[in-house]
Amino acid sequence: MNWEELEKRLRTRMDTTPHGGKKELAEALGITQTHLSQVISGKRDFSRELAEKALRHYGLEPDYTPKGGEL
Repeated sequence: MNWEELEKRLRTRMDTTPHGGKKELAEALGITQTHLSQVISGKRDFSRELAEKALRHYGLEPDYTPKGGEL
């Protein structure tokens, strides 16, 4: 999966998280709810670290090609 597909999938999954779950998600990712909202809306980019934390939160392993090439 490429970086753009990963961002889209994570944003969709985060956006469908129930409201109370978004607070828990933000805490698990180590960011504020405002920051999470901005990431979901596309106003802020995903960092590699944030994407990997989100994948782990959802019980998934990072398996993607980062923006700009290989790991």
